[in-house]
Amino acid sequence: GGITIGGSKISNFRFADDATLIAASHEELVGLLNIFEQHSAAYGLGINYNKTKVMIVDREHDNYREIKSIGRCEVVQSFIYLGSLIDNSGSCENEIRRRIQQAR
Repeated sequence: GGITIGGSKISNFRFADDATLIAASHEELVGLLNIFEQHSAAYGLGINYNKTKVMIVDREHDNYREIKSIGRCEVVQSFIYLGSLIDNSGSCENEIRRRIQQAR
Protein backbone atom coordinates (compact mmCIF):
# COMPACT_ATOMS: atom_id res chain seq x y z
CA GLY A 1 0.00 0.00 0.00
CA GLY A 2 0.88 3.65 0.10
CA ILE A 3 2.44 5.88 -2.53
CA THR A 4 5.71 5.83 -4.45
CA ILE A 5 8.11 8.75 -3.95
CA GLY A 6 11.50 8.66 -5.63
CA GLY A 7 11.12 4.96 -6.32
CA SER A 8 10.40 4.10 -2.67
CA LYS A 9 7.03 2.82 -1.49
CA ILE A 10 5.80 4.85 1.51
CA SER A 11 2.78 3.79 3.58
CA ASN A 12 3.35 5.96 6.66
CA PHE A 13 4.92 9.14 7.97
CA ARG A 14 5.84 9.44 11.65
CA PHE A 15 6.94 12.37 13.78
CA ALA A 16 7.12 12.14 17.58
CA ASP A 17 3.71 10.77 18.62
CA ASP A 18 2.00 11.62 15.30
CA ALA A 19 1.59 9.08 12.52
CA THR A 20 0.04 9.27 9.07
CA LEU A 21 -0.97 6.11 7.24
CA ILE A 22 -1.40 6.23 3.46
CA ALA A 23 -3.58 3.71 1.66
CA ALA A 24 -5.17 3.38 -1.78
CA SER A 25 -8.36 1.70 -0.57
CA HIS A 26 -10.61 1.21 2.44
CA GLU A 27 -9.42 -2.40 2.82
CA GLU A 28 -5.77 -1.38 2.63
CA LEU A 29 -6.29 1.29 5.30
CA VAL A 30 -7.99 -1.16 7.67
CA GLY A 31 -5.07 -3.56 7.13
CA LEU A 32 -2.51 -0.82 7.83
CA LEU A 33 -4.40 0.22 10.98
CA ASN A 34 -4.38 -3.38 12.21
CA ILE A 35 -0.65 -3.76 11.54
CA PHE A 36 0.07 -0.38 13.16
CA GLU A 37 -1.97 -1.35 16.22
CA GLN A 38 -0.18 -4.72 16.53
CA HIS A 39 3.30 -3.20 16.22
CA SER A 40 2.42 -0.43 18.68
CA ALA A 41 1.09 -2.96 21.21
CA ALA A 42 4.35 -4.92 20.98
CA TYR A 43 6.07 -1.84 22.48
CA GLY A 44 3.36 -1.18 25.06
CA LEU A 45 1.81 1.63 23.04
CA GLY A 46 -1.81 2.11 22.06
CA ILE A 47 -3.78 4.15 19.57
CA ASN A 48 -6.03 6.87 21.00
CA TYR A 49 -9.05 6.41 18.72
CA ASN A 50 -10.69 9.54 20.17
CA LYS A 51 -7.90 11.57 18.56
CA THR A 52 -7.42 9.40 15.46
CA LYS A 53 -8.93 10.78 12.25
CA VAL A 54 -9.23 9.49 8.69
CA MET A 55 -9.27 11.77 5.68
CA ILE A 56 -10.06 10.52 2.19
CA VAL A 57 -8.48 12.41 -0.71
CA ASP A 58 -10.18 11.45 -3.95
CA ARG A 59 -9.95 13.96 -6.78
CA GLU A 60 -12.02 11.88 -9.21
CA HIS A 61 -15.03 10.64 -7.23
CA ASP A 62 -17.22 12.07 -4.49
CA ASN A 63 -18.74 8.77 -3.33
CA TYR A 64 -16.53 8.80 -0.20
CA ARG A 65 -18.54 11.68 1.32
CA GLU A 66 -21.10 9.21 2.69
CA ILE A 67 -18.43 7.42 4.75
CA LYS A 68 -18.59 8.65 8.36
CA SER A 69 -16.10 6.24 9.96
CA ILE A 70 -13.55 3.58 9.17
CA GLY A 71 -13.11 1.11 11.97
CA ARG A 72 -13.12 3.19 15.14
CA CYS A 73 -11.82 6.29 13.33
CA GLU A 74 -13.92 9.33 12.41
CA VAL A 75 -13.69 10.47 8.78
CA VAL A 76 -12.99 14.22 8.49
CA GLN A 77 -12.81 16.74 5.63
CA SER A 78 -9.68 18.48 7.00
CA PHE A 79 -7.33 18.59 9.98
CA ILE A 80 -4.21 20.33 11.25
CA TYR A 81 -1.12 18.12 11.00
CA LEU A 82 2.21 19.39 12.33
CA GLY A 83 0.86 22.94 12.15
CA SER A 84 -0.43 22.79 8.58
CA LEU A 85 -4.02 22.56 7.36
CA ILE A 86 -4.51 19.45 5.25
CA ASP A 87 -7.82 19.02 3.44
CA ASN A 88 -9.42 16.40 1.25
CA SER A 89 -9.14 18.47 -1.93
CA GLY A 90 -5.44 17.68 -2.15
CA SER A 91 -4.81 21.39 -2.74
CA CYS A 92 -2.73 23.82 -0.68
CA GLU A 93 -5.04 26.80 -1.33
CA ASN A 94 -6.85 26.68 2.02
CA GLU A 95 -3.56 26.38 3.93
CA ILE A 96 -2.13 29.38 2.04
CA ARG A 97 -5.26 31.44 2.83
CA ARG A 98 -5.05 30.37 6.49
CA ARG A 99 -1.39 31.42 6.74
CA ILE A 100 -2.09 34.80 5.11
CA GLN A 101 -4.97 35.36 7.54
CA GLN A 102 -2.72 34.47 10.49
CA ALA A 103 -0.12 37.01 9.32
CA ARG A 104 -2.62 39.89 9.28
